[in-house]
Amino acid sequence: MSEDTGESDKRAGGINDVESALEKICVVDLSEGKRTDLPDGSWVCELVSKALNGAEGTCMGFSTWKPGASTKQMVHETEEMAYIVCGEGKLSVGEKFVSYKAGQGVLIPAGVPHGVVNDSEEDMTMVYIFSYPEYPPTKAAGE
Repeated sequence: MSEDTGESDKRAGGINDVESALEKICVVDLSEGKRTDLPDGSWVCELVSKALNGAEGTCMGFSTWKPGASTKQMVHETEEMAYIVCGEGKLSVGEKFVSYKAGQGVLIPAGVPHGVVNDSEEDMTMVYIFSYPEYPPTKAAGE
């Protein structure tokens, strides 16, 4: 039987010291995130970012969109991903709409103008992720 030298962990970019690895892991409760309340009762909460907990390449949050919510269209410099936890909604893209519902993932490429619409009668919640260590550079569509 050969001795495990940890070389495979090093090649894969792994951390050999378990204690060092454990110190780098961050678990964030929703109550500890950076919450922003929106005018219609909807809200977003940043959970993972460079500023909050040292994320190097991504930002993640959770949001709740109340019935009737409709945001203006924005354009992010990086791609955005979302997983719809409950409810259903739409992305407005120009004058068109893309529907989604609980259990689905959404990929919005960088540079695509889009807004969130909840035209249902129930809250819609999602987890969102940006490929940027904080909320990415964003501008209003058409600027």
